[in-house]
Amino acid sequence: MEKFIENKSLLEDLKNLIEITKQNVAVSVNSTLTLMYWQIGFKINEEILKNSRAEYGKEILQTHYL
Repeated sequence: MEKFIENKSLLEDLKNLIEITKQNVAVSVNSTLTLMYWQIGFKINEEILKNSRAEYGKEILQTHYL
């Protein structure tokens, strides 16, 4: 009976370890994806827009209200 209780505690510890690791992986992936998207936007801004603001908002408004 005592061995069963120890194993139950071990199982709970392992379950918690797995859950914490899953959460840490999710946070890491989300951070990495956010950084990647920021870098993509930065490169587009540098290479295509030449550090100027895009004018797509004006076009959408003009098209919509004409």
